[in-house]
Amino acid sequence: MPESPPSATGHGPAFGPEPLVPTHFLDRSALVFGDRTALIDGERTFTYRELHQRSTRLAGALRQAGVSAGDRVSTLVPNSHVALESHFGVSWAGAVLNALNTRLSPRELTWIVNHAGSRVLLCDQSLADVGEAIVAGADHPVLLINCGGPDDDYEQRLAAATPLRLDVTDELGMLSLNYTSGTTGHPKGVMYSHRGAYLQALAMVAQGGLDAASVFLWTLPMFHCNGWCYPWAVTAAGGVHVALRQVDAGDVWSVIGRHGITHLNAAPTVLTMLASHPDATPAACPVHVAVGGAPPSPSLLARLADLNLHVTHLYGLTESYGPAVICDWRPEWGALGPAEQARRKARQGVANIACSPLRVVDADGADVPADGTTPGEVVLRGNVVMLG
Repeated sequence: MPESPPSATGHGPAFGPEPLVPTHFLDRSALVFGDRTALIDGERTFTYRELHQRSTRLAGALRQAGVSAGDRVSTLVPNSHVALESHFGVSWAGAVLNALNTRLSPRELTWIVNHAGSRVLLCDQSLADVGEAIVAGADHPVLLINCGGPDDDYEQRLAAATPLRLDVTDELGMLSLNYTSGTTGHPKGVMYSHRGAYLQALAMVAQGGLDAASVFLWTLPMFHCNGWCYPWAVTAAGGVHVALRQVDAGDVWSVIGRHGITHLNAAPTVLTMLASHPDATPAACPVHVAVGGAPPSPSLLARLADLNLHVTHLYGLTESYGPAVICDWRPEWGALGPAEQARRKARQGVANIACSPLRVVDADGADVPADGTTPGEVVLRGNVVMLG
């Protein structure tokens, strides 16, 4: 008999507030959009009902593997169904997600797994050698679960698992543990709360313009700030996730055309690759592109607009769940000339709707003039700042 969709009740008291938990978004979408496509990963497609079922089975498999409440579960995977499922299933097992940067060396990754104290490592078959090196170098036992194949250890464990979905009672409890890749010293662990991720996800839904018609292309790694909380945001909106295991400009243009992509997030270098690629052709529908880092040049913005790619500039960091600051575009600015539009699009803007207003301060902590030229230090506080 097929598994039933989740109940809309049972998460808290009959009256009064419930904990703000981003995994609840999948509960809702499995009910509301259960038969609609949730994820496209290569040749595999999953509905929201299937994504929910697989995520609860992942939770059950982790428990059967000995994972207890508060344990860390590391993932070393490209953008894929495993990356997305882990953003729900790890929490439903009562554990803490530690999404590893696949670009780091085995030595750096081993240090992170040791520091986090991870009990389990989910490792894609394309990174099997790295996963084995991590486990061999760990200072404590780590269970290696291989994934990414048609009948691998991961799939066998899901098939044998009893579905599990543990409720979160403390919204300020730790949901995930991300590590910065600083230029000096060891990476620093950054703790995300359920509440912070929930609110950041809603901010991305609202200010990213996500809804049930959205088709989101995963060019941004899900390991980076938990994908700016878009695993939960796109799910909350009932949109379609399209996984891209590695960024190749030709593949991106192919997928944009094949699946009707409406949104993607990227670094400035990716935008340059897209704009200059020989396969670049105007997208059939507008593609909303969120970009962090250095502002795109006016010439690049013009080229992207000709390709029907429309850019929003953001600022954030691991410690702020990704984008804390956004260029909040006003409709009337669309009537401005190209040069002035480019100047305003280069702004990283104002705090997002879930973040307290940001400040820029001098060495004494006093606010500097908001003139766009006086330097200072950006100061953030509020719901989308790390636990520690």
